[in-house]
Amino acid sequence: MPAKVPSFEAAPGDVATLVEAIPLLTPKACDERLLALGYRGQPHARRAASVLAYRHVRRLRRVHLEGLPAEALGPRENYLFIGPTGCGKTFLVELLFRDILQVPTITVDITQYSETGYVGDDVSMILSRLFEVAEQDLEWAACGVVCIDEFDKLASSRSSARFAGEGTTKDVSGFGVQRGLLTLLSGREAPFPVDFGYAHMGPKLVMPLANLSFIACGAFSGLKTTADLLGTGERIGFGRQSAPFSPEAIAVKLGDDVLEQTAAFARYGFLPELIGRFSRVVAFAPLDAATLRSILEDAVLRDYRQEFAAEGLDLVVDDDVLESLVTRSVKRELGARGLRATLVPYLEQAAYDHFGSARAGKVRLSLQGETIVVHTE
Repeated sequence: MPAKVPSFEAAPGDVATLVEAIPLLTPKACDERLLALGYRGQPHARRAASVLAYRHVRRLRRVHLEGLPAEALGPRENYLFIGPTGCGKTFLVELLFRDILQVPTITVDITQYSETGYVGDDVSMILSRLFEVAEQDLEWAACGVVCIDEFDKLASSRSSARFAGEGTTKDVSGFGVQRGLLTLLSGREAPFPVDFGYAHMGPKLVMPLANLSFIACGAFSGLKTTADLLGTGERIGFGRQSAPFSPEAIAVKLGDDVLEQTAAFARYGFLPELIGRFSRVVAFAPLDAATLRSILEDAVLRDYRQEFAAEGLDLVVDDDVLESLVTRSVKRELGARGLRATLVPYLEQAAYDHFGSARAGKVRLSLQGETIVVHTE
């Protein structure tokens, strides 16, 4: 018989009081809060996430305040967010669940995890992190949300798709972590270690999973090409005609025809039963120029203006410079992440010359031809 798993008592907490303090916002109110806090674009994804947020809180209240058993409420919801880099997938999860609802929320980079026995953490330690975020209150941790980032990097080695991160040695086949996630996404409970240093030898607790929500996020670059190949009727040997190579763009939106093809995910390198654990697959669109312009003004420039103001400098960016920065960012296909990368090189010289000098002044970015020029006044 296997050895008995050691355990210890979790820190007690009044979970009913904590659940009662969670704001029960309608889906429309959740969406309005997201916009008020600076989230831009993705109306379709915002709607889906807002409905999930309401249902998550409503489920917690019915279990912990109304006394209904979790089994009577049906299975929990797990969502899969798919979209190009920099389109706001993880930001949406963190802003909505961590900042607005303030339930225990973690974002894990799944590439750091491996099948038990290999280098890296196994998937049970995801629950360990959630337990720590909930200040070691087991019942409160079981009310939380787990965001699994870089989910597409779990595609097994048999996948023919090319994507960033391919070739890592976190696992032998890529299926080990996928199998480990099956229990977390649909099981009733799962043991997890409370000692990060000796995960397999230390004491363990068992976390109920009935009220946890898992949201996986990934770019899935190459998935559209993989789906397209399924319908080509490709042959081998004599008479084979090679399809012309057409590299897939980075910033591409996947349609429902692709998202509904379990075979496409399987060929990409995922266990069909793992994809089946997600009740909703939400496609994020590449950010358009208008949305990028709004993010640039409301978030990126605001942060840099505050930093320059702390140094006694007034940062001014001409309107045509903003348009140029957005145009360059669209070409880079990196979404909101590309905005900072496009802007920073033009601010470095001014920062190098004036930061720490205690001299007040004005830094202006203007456009001369197609070149952005930095002036100091």
